[in-house]
Amino acid sequence: MEDFIVSDLLRLNGVINAVLLDSEGFTLSIANSDVEISKDIAKVADIDVQDKGYSRITITSEKAILIIDKLDSDYRLITWCEQSCNLGMIRKNLDNAVQRLNSYLGN
Repeated sequence: MEDFIVSDLLRLNGVINAVLLDSEGFTLSIANSDVEISKDIAKVADIDVQDKGYSRITITSEKAILIIDKLDSDYRLITWCEQSCNLGMIRKNLDNAVQRLNSYLGN
């Protein structure tokens, strides 16, 4: 089920890839396995967003935008977006995806 939720994010205009990581940083699901994942992605995902009172962090770089969502199960959903994407629309869809993942992984 989580594979379907994560792969659905690729349908959003501007989303390059999405990956679901467990609490140890291991990949549980990836939307597009053809896109190379940096070995350091687990380090990026380890940013303790909830310690700061946040459940989502957005990191903007020269090449892409990374959105890190912390799930209730201590898993992380990481989404890569194009620089010119509509972040508002993507965040709205991520809210839905996070809610669905929390519901599924909580069972």
